[in-house]
Amino acid sequence: MPLRPSSDLAGVELVRRYRLASPLGQGGSGEVYRATDSRLGREVAIKVFALGTASQSEIRQYAAEARVLAGLSHPGLVALLDVGADTLREAGPVAFLVTELVDGRTLRDTLADGPLEPGLVADVGLQLARALDHAHGAGVVHRDVKPSNVLVAPDRASGGGSEAPWLPVVLADFGIARAATPGAGSEQLTSGTAGYISPEQALGEQVGPSADVYSLGLVLLECLTGERAYPGDPLASSLARLLSPVSVPERFGADWVRLLTAMTTTESDGRPPMPAVIAELRALRRASTR
Repeated sequence: MPLRPSSDLAGVELVRRYRLASPLGQGGSGEVYRATDSRLGREVAIKVFALGTASQSEIRQYAAEARVLAGLSHPGLVALLDVGADTLREAGPVAFLVTELVDGRTLRDTLADGPLEPGLVADVGLQLARALDHAHGAGVVHRDVKPSNVLVAPDRASGGGSEAPWLPVVLADFGIARAATPGAGSEQLTSGTAGYISPEQALGEQVGPSADVYSLGLVLLECLTGERAYPGDPLASSLARLLSPVSVPERFGADWVRLLTAMTTTESDGRPPMPAVIAELRALRRASTR
């Protein structure tokens, strides 16, 4: 799969349009930069992938998947604005995704201050579940749902309605997303972050929407407890979920225990579909205001 460029690309210009500035984050699948779109005079975020020895078929697959992602439009998803490729003196052939720039903390930064109240966890989870359900409806599986890919976006707060977000969040980084087509083949262990991948990802099996249900369950559990369910190095973390199921503390109540246990069950076909998760989180959010 495409990998993160080995050199710092700050100051580099892509396709004579996007001037890269400071790095915003990085991962095994690419590096994200703040950038300026000189054509439209706006700031954007760009994820750059080093293509390296990618074959022509892999490049065509990348382009096809990017077109699928471009069709997603939801308030809970960072908007994809453009895709392209270039050859750089500093990194060789690269592909890139251009998205809207959301200035703000990540959910990972927020959790560094401590766990969230259960009602707020339900609120955040409801937003993410709706965004993922939209993606799944378009045939796209995110495959890397984790706190650092969730951006807190207070400027998106809406002014009314009983379900207006208390802590507005958006899901970012569809850089390793894949179209959920039957028979797509096996996955690589690097397709996702070890602490949050589903058991089927850890085993290199075919991945579907239920993998995002599993990862979201781990994220919500971490929001409640302030601790990762599967810490440690990538290998140990990936293997741990195959050997021991998630344990949800009873202090959060039977409804949370039932929901998160179901979302994080080892067997993918035993997890609730995302619409059912949405219904449960909506009920938990409402219950917290009584």
